[in-house]
Amino acid sequence: MTVLLNDKPYETPEGTSLATFVESLGLKREGIAVAAGYEVIPKDRWAETILSDRLELMLIQAVSGG
Repeated sequence: MTVLLNDKPYETPEGTSLATFVESLGLKREGIAVAAGYEVIPKDRWAETILSDRLELMLIQAVSGG
């Protein structure tokens, strides 16, 4: 199935959780937030949030600096 992350398509197996998907991208959970349908998904729900085909996700990453 195809998931859109920040408008870029990614292929992922059916039944993939958000936690597994984020890990497959090599990202750490710290400093990022993920929204589906403009609703931020709390990190404690990532493992139980199963992705669906053509789901549009937005990943926001905190950047430090001054």
